[in-house]
Amino acid sequence: MQFKKINQLSIKELFISQIEEMILSGELKPGEKLPTEREIADEMNISKTIVHEGIRELSRIGFLDVVSRQGVYVADYTSTGNLDTLFAIIRYRGGMPDWKMIHSLLDVRLYLECPAIEILAKNHTEQDIKQLEERLDQMKQAFSESMETFATALFVYRRTIVVLSGNCISPLVMNAFFTSSISAWIEYSEFIGKEEIYQNLEKTTECIRTGDAKTAKNLFQEHIERFRKHIPVQ
Repeated sequence: MQFKKINQLSIKELFISQIEEMILSGELKPGEKLPTEREIADEMNISKTIVHEGIRELSRIGFLDVVSRQGVYVADYTSTGNLDTLFAIIRYRGGMPDWKMIHSLLDVRLYLECPAIEILAKNHTEQDIKQLEERLDQMKQAFSESMETFATALFVYRRTIVVLSGNCISPLVMNAFFTSSISAWIEYSEFIGKEEIYQNLEKTTECIRTGDAKTAKNLFQEHIERFRKHIPVQ
């Protein structure tokens, strides 16, 4: 077995990290124009090439707007950013989304999962129901495990609904947020309780089996809204 060497961050990575921090801390504000690449390079004592490449990467991430013949501006990243922007924000906050972001993630869950429930209730096979029942068994087995294990099993059940609905993008979105939002899934599981969550999903599975999309969606929305009222708004 051969392990790769662990290298220090490159100067370009350090440059990107510093500019990200200046933007996210509010030191650099949306709409603010940056100095020229040469001025930044001279002030930071790094090469102009590194500054140029770093600015290109920060533009790709969503933090900077490069306007031809005009210069480089701090982007309105909360409006025009992308998933890379979001993950950079979460990294800046120590890998944990704040509660305002958790409220937004709950909205995203509703947008993704409610249509999936409706599709699956209308168009499912016995094999689909069998998969959901297998996920329920995994959740039951997780009763005696840690809350993180149970929350992960819950996530897998909910993701399975989305996968079985046939949408190939929504599961990827769910996966992208899972690591950064596991603390919220744990908090949700602790607040609602393992037994109640399990019973809710037993009913959900039966509703999908019988084609009762309305009740299945109501079961999901009721727990989401209860949890929303539980978490603070900052």
